[in-house]
Amino acid sequence: MFPLKRACIALAGIALAACGNDRSVNPIAEIADGSVAAITSGGTLVAQYSLLVGQTLKINPKTTTRTNRLRWSSSNSTVASVNSKGTVTARTSGNATVQVSGNGVLENYAVTVTAPVAPKVTSFSLQPKTGISLTSGQSRQFAASATWSDGMQYPITVSYTATGGTISGTGLFTAGSLAGTFMVVATCACTSPAIADTALVSVVVPQLASLMVSPKTASVAAGATQQFGVTATWSTGATTLPPVTWTVTGGTVSTTGLYTAPATAGTYRVIVAHTNGTVRDTAVVTVTGGTTTTGGGSAAGGTPFFSDNFDAGVRGAANGFKWGSAASVTVSTERAYSGGYALRFEYGAALAGRDGMSEQRFDMGRYLSDVTVEYMLYVPDNFRHRRDDGVTNNKFIMLWRDAYSDVSGGTWRLGWEYLRNTDSTSLGRFMSSRWDVNMLTDWGDWGTPAPNLTPSLISKSGPLVIGQWNKVKMRAKAASSRTSADGVMEFWVNDILVLAIRNGKFHNAYDTPVDAVLRNGYLMGWANSGFTEKTVFFIDDVKFSTAP
Repeated sequence: MFPLKRACIALAGIALAACGNDRSVNPIAEIADGSVAAITSGGTLVAQYSLLVGQTLKINPKTTTRTNRLRWSSSNSTVASVNSKGTVTARTSGNATVQVSGNGVLENYAVTVTAPVAPKVTSFSLQPKTGISLTSGQSRQFAASATWSDGMQYPITVSYTATGGTISGTGLFTAGSLAGTFMVVATCACTSPAIADTALVSVVVPQLASLMVSPKTASVAAGATQQFGVTATWSTGATTLPPVTWTVTGGTVSTTGLYTAPATAGTYRVIVAHTNGTVRDTAVVTVTGGTTTTGGGSAAGGTPFFSDNFDAGVRGAANGFKWGSAASVTVSTERAYSGGYALRFEYGAALAGRDGMSEQRFDMGRYLSDVTVEYMLYVPDNFRHRRDDGVTNNKFIMLWRDAYSDVSGGTWRLGWEYLRNTDSTSLGRFMSSRWDVNMLTDWGDWGTPAPNLTPSLISKSGPLVIGQWNKVKMRAKAASSRTSADGVMEFWVNDILVLAIRNGKFHNAYDTPVDAVLRNGYLMGWANSGFTEKTVFFIDDVKFSTAP
């Protein structure tokens, strides 16, 4: 019996080895040990087999080779069935005895049927894993795969997500407009709980490095045209031109850069700016011929006795002029009209009804009856004068004699305001605290002038252009005597006269001589009410001069 036992064990090993194969494979096992003695009495158990559901086994009788009259049967056909040729088919889990009889043969075979073990996912991977760098709009295909316990490959269903950009259901990732490192996640429900793997994608968004307008300078006759062009350079080296907007400080310009000179001679600027950004460039146009304005309406002052472009990174001083105290003002490299520095005026965000203040004081070092102050002013895109407490006091410049508060003593205090409302409408106005020798008034709005004042020009459309540099000039001239009404206040924006009073009784009641009235002042100043969000202005190329 020992050889028979060895043969049965060997056969069981063959059947079990088959369990690791694909469930669709049905191997046939045969007893091949010819040394096993025939057993014919009592239906003795000849062999024992272990099969997986779906497998088949061809049994060869041990005691005869005459198979034509043998009868085959199973004690449980639902577990293991057998046909007339001795082929056993495993049907479902359980135990059965297969018997063969006839021709003096009686043999029994024990058959144990078990369900096959389903293969399992042992690992899951998403590729490529790292080292992917894309620019906006570029795509990369990702693919996921699984490793199974039986070494075979089976279809899997994968879902894809990404923390930036977009990814399709098939794993095609497309970089978006936001720069950064993003994660691609592949998830497979082939395990419980689901299994996932990730990959990293670096997205680089090209930045507009510069715009260059050409020509940089041009001389154009009044009313004539000049075509300007623009080129772009990106951080990636690309030269694709983005959407741009053209503006001018005098004359007109089309959306394609065709400039038409105004009728007034002068120096103007053509500005091209990235429509969706802050990059810009400027060309200077000299308009010749045409008309000019002179006398009290001149946009030009006399020879400057002090100028400062802050290019040394500090506030300068010369000819007795000196800068005074400052509040929320710095010399900054953040933005400059010329050179590398400008004065930066920051108004912080304030709650409703709260004021804002950023102020640079100065002492001109002399008493003047006629003074012109000129500077380049950058007005930010988000400039909105809130006016939520009913106050309309948003200063851009103020001038006075010795003490700002010495109004009752007779000091003439004057300035200019520019208001830009939340609905983008705007209003400019002069302010003055002394109109004549006998009467002090509150701030006199040029739109509703105080007694003895007749504004010669009223323009309630805001001349300042937000989001760019503006040339600002203010002239203040005292009346020639205490009884004369020939005082002048003028304000120019981008060489255009926007406000003027030329018959004012502006003077100082106690000065000797009478025309020594102005010496101190400040740039920018209080904003009543303040701003909802941080608002930053810049001033560059400041000039102080005596007017003609």
